[in-house]
Amino acid sequence: MPCRDYESDSWGGGYAENAKLKAQADKLARIACKAMDALAENGLEDFLVLKDDEVAAWWKEHKEADRKERERVIELERRERVRAEALAKLSSEERELLGLATKTKKSKTKSAKAGIPVPVEDMVIDLESLLERANNNWRNR
Repeated sequence: MPCRDYESDSWGGGYAENAKLKAQADKLARIACKAMDALAENGLEDFLVLKDDEVAAWWKEHKEADRKERERVIELERRERVRAEALAKLSSEERELLGLATKTKKSKTKSAKAGIPVPVEDMVIDLESLLERANNNWRNR
């Protein structure tokens, strides 16, 4: 379980101060989550949840946030796996034509002078990261 404080992501203030507060909030969220998990494993979760509305509300929201985070990570891993599988099916020429690889340019590097080809992995552009950076730059205009 990722167990962290999801709310502190949006806090304002100085970076160093926010980082300390975020680390502390995440630690406390993990401790509370572990305690609630232990109660749930022993059939005692309702004992605390039913007696305290604040705990009940936090626990419900926290479990939902953890579920969404797990789904997000699973989807990112799935997309990366599908991307890697798709790229593996393409030839060097197809990658180049699709703009997913750069042409090997003659340069002053020893391997280029010696005629040693550059590995395809070194030419592949991380399209996901590129698109994410573009979206972030666009949003921050």
